[in-house]
Amino acid sequence: MKNNIFKLTALVLFTFVVAVNASLAQTPKRIDFAKEGSNSLVWEQKVEANASKSFVFKATKGQVLTLSFIDDTKKGMMELGKESIEPNADPYQATISVTKDYTFTVKNNTAKKTSFRIAISLEDAKAKKK
Repeated sequence: MKNNIFKLTALVLFTFVVAVNASLAQTPKRIDFAKEGSNSLVWEQKVEANASKSFVFKATKGQVLTLSFIDDTKKGMMELGKESIEPNADPYQATISVTKDYTFTVKNNTAKKTSFRIAISLEDAKAKKK
């Protein structure tokens, strides 16, 4: 009987810990180009030590995505799906193949809070050809 109570208590505690962790999980910040009134945005983003921040945006098939970031520490990283975008390098550029929400994440791999400068643009393929 004591063994069953112990197992039940452990299960309840485990479920509670998982629920708390899920509620603390970061929700990506939505980038709304229409609301911003521009198809191109640049901003500075502070990221805590050994932490990351995620952003989500909607892109339409055929649009051209350009994404880059500046990292003075040279220890940060940016990921868009399986693509790794190098800091302080030429911008990553790709033509969107599927209309959907895309998420990118910037990571601070240092022991101190730092800032990244992020640039993103989405252009219609027709506008890009002009």
